[in-house]
Amino acid sequence: MLEGRNTSASGQALEFFIWGHLIRQSLGALHVFLPLLDRGLDAVLHRLTDGRYIPIQVKGRSELIDGKVHLVVSADSLVDDNALLIGSLIQDIEGQLDLVIHEGDFRRLASRQLDQRREVYEAYFSMHPSRSRWRPYLVPRTQLAEHILGMSAPEAVSRLDPDLLKPSERHTPWLGFLGEEEVIRRLAASKRLDLFRPFPDLEIVEVLVRDNVSGAFAGLQVKTATIGRKGEGEIHIRKAGLGLAGNAWLVGLAWWDETSEFDPECIVVPAADIPKVGTDVGGTIQILFNPKNPLPTRLDQYRHLLADLDRMVLEACSSKRSQMGC
Repeated sequence: MLEGRNTSASGQALEFFIWGHLIRQSLGALHVFLPLLDRGLDAVLHRLTDGRYIPIQVKGRSELIDGKVHLVVSADSLVDDNALLIGSLIQDIEGQLDLVIHEGDFRRLASRQLDQRREVYEAYFSMHPSRSRWRPYLVPRTQLAEHILGMSAPEAVSRLDPDLLKPSERHTPWLGFLGEEEVIRRLAASKRLDLFRPFPDLEIVEVLVRDNVSGAFAGLQVKTATIGRKGEGEIHIRKAGLGLAGNAWLVGLAWWDETSEFDPECIVVPAADIPKVGTDVGGTIQILFNPKNPLPTRLDQYRHLLADLDRMVLEACSSKRSQMGC
């Protein structure tokens, strides 16, 4: 039992080692989203240069065998042929090479074996490959981010809005946290939705949702407004990053202080439509949300029951806007 725990702990240490390298090497152009419930993916990378979400699995070994990394991956852990598998040595050695390959290609090239009636795939690769089927997929550890970005980090950052990489100010952190947890609680009830949170939390997407049937993504920014005396609350969304948020949605909740509960109604607005329903107030767009308003407003088509949020997010994942993240 202790050995299993040590293996799990070392594997998790390797994952965070990889995440740290990717964040540092990319200068912030790659954002890391970690799962709230492990259903096969270790993380999702958000490539800010084009908005694409990239599913990631990390597999590692603690030592070399005959000078090679020996990866053994169970077949049932390969959940998405389009996900990137990063195979690595847990030790950080000079000239470190990592295997970076789509899971579908890994299945095709690896040796299939049965281990105690369990189907596994095996791969061996060296830090100094000559002739090897894995050679095209071996990347120096120092170039991981550049490989995934498809360009140098300075070039990637030069293509981004400078305000995008600045942390946002949160004037009501408690209420914001409560709203995010309410959305997560409701979406977690769906077995079809995998949920991820960003580390660090720097961008418009605060909760990333993946449909584990279709593999499509939807990014959610959750905002919670306290309903004032006039029956409406203010929601403010930073404009930085909206242009890259083609598969992102605003989920707006209304909080009633008198009863300490959320209103049964919420709004779900595609990021592209936010400027249409809000007012430009400098660096942000303001949306006034009144869940009790009986009069027609620009928000009407985006008003939904909070109880239907999981269905709405599934529809968002399957919509054309979300396909750029597949």
